Amino acid sequence: MIFAIPRANQQIIVIITNPFFSTNFFYYSFNCVRFLFNLRCHRQYVLAQNVFNNVIDLDGKILKGAREARDIGFLTLYEYYKVFEVGSYLKNPTSGVWVICSESHYSVLFSKNGCCNPHETTNLYYYDSLGNQDSLYKLSVYPDSGVQSNDDDPPLELCIRTRWKNAKVDWNGAEPLL
Repeated sequence: MIFAIPRANQQIIVIITNPFFSTNFFYYSFNCVRFLFNLRCHRQYVLAQNVFNNVIDLDGKILKGAREARDIGFLTLYEYYKVFEVGSYLKNPTSGVWVICSESHYSVLFSKNGCCNPHETTNLYYYDSLGNQDSLYKLSVYPDSGVQSNDDDPPLELCIRTRWKNAKVDWNGAEPLL
């Protein structure tokens, strides 16, 4: 069982109780959403919110990341800004569905054809529940097109280019989301 307790200063304490262990685990974070994403989407009993592959030994402290490719992937604007790196397991989900962490909230990007080759042109569909969308945005992604990202590009394009390097993103007549 998971309890998330919001605090007045927007910090969150997550308490995990597990019937198989005699202790409860406490997780204290400014943003526990990525942790809950890992727990829900990856069906792992993981106390870390790490999105890299496998494990990292950080001066004797073992940090656990994704152990294999999952059904649902993860792309984030934070990788473009080099805050952290998402591992290949989460960049290449088996279902072709990604949770997008861009700026201040989460949205979803998916392929109707399942998993996508990062070197082939593909059509992706984008939905943002906070965007008051009447329909999905259809985006055509042309990988390895030599497009260099810059801070003026739409945030979604920057997220997409963390997986599809140097990709041209065509919004197919829709106004790009800024």
